[in-house]
Amino acid sequence: MTNAILRIGSYDELYIIDLNRVLFMQADDHYTHVHYSADIHFMVPSGLGAIEERIAPKIKNYLIRLGRKYIINTHHIYRISTIKGCVCLFDANGNTVSLPISKSILRSLIELMKTGEVKPHKESEPSSGNI
Repeated sequence: MTNAILRIGSYDELYIIDLNRVLFMQADDHYTHVHYSADIHFMVPSGLGAIEERIAPKIKNYLIRLGRKYIINTHHIYRISTIKGCVCLFDANGNTVSLPISKSILRSLIELMKTGEVKPHKESEPSSGNI
């Protein structure tokens, strides 16, 4: 893995995100929750779209956007279930997290994991790294 660090400044604060440690990121209006593990997360004052734009040049292979709500680290996927409508991730401590995702996005994710090619989701505009 590359040594990818994202710095987000806000007024008198600086947030330093080690992109290699990210399990997933979750949108929360104009903020983003960054999850390093199932129980360690923090919030940064930047929307998920803005973060996605900033990480695209740094990490092209393993951090991908899933719909409007998540960016996930594909190195931590252990299960994708269209039946249950979720993608399951594990952290470095062996804890698991299940994220609810639409079936159509999950089908695209399965295809990406099999072939390495991103096929745009019908509801969104085509873009690289986006499902």
